[in-house]
Amino acid sequence: MPTHHSLFDFAREFIKNPRHTGAICPSSGFLARQMAAFVPPGAGKVIELGPGSGPMTLALLNQGIDPRDLILIERTQSFADHLKQRFPQIRVIHGDAGALSALIGPLNEPIRAIVSSLPLRSMPKATVQKISQEINQLAQPGTRFIQFTYHLYDKNPPFTEPYAQAFTGNKGCIVWRNFPPARVDAFDKIAPPHHAHHA
Repeated sequence: MPTHHSLFDFAREFIKNPRHTGAICPSSGFLARQMAAFVPPGAGKVIELGPGSGPMTLALLNQGIDPRDLILIERTQSFADHLKQRFPQIRVIHGDAGALSALIGPLNEPIRAIVSSLPLRSMPKATVQKISQEINQLAQPGTRFIQFTYHLYDKNPPFTEPYAQAFTGNKGCIVWRNFPPARVDAFDKIAPPHHAHHA
């Protein structure tokens, strides 16, 4: 359950920048647990975009994900500072998802999942274009992209073209116990078709 302090911070950031914060309240535990459940088991990093005050991060830890496998990207300084205090064992990066690959740098292990609480369906198209490109660049075949949205019946990847075509197989569901109800989408990155070309 979010603290009064985190609710206040969340509401303040929403009022300052509603298109980036995306919700007036932090995600419910029901929604966070459902998103965490879609993270595939096994080795590899899990990148969380827009963790805010940390409800999704907590659900990922409760799902059994090693804190050393988590990387949090948070563009709001006050949230980033809060996350560093709350989860000292997790790598927290203060920065914008539009520069994701530069922020993270080279990784020596695969990316298992990218979990996003960014409001990609309501952000300006140019911003979504940059984030789509960055996610597509970082994700390898088999990386799962997990997103929540309040657009309950749009089951397509929330990326601009041509990046949306690189993800397939939505395993989504609607979480009615969230307020307001939200949809969780889970897409897997596919290998580009030219890999099948024979010399």
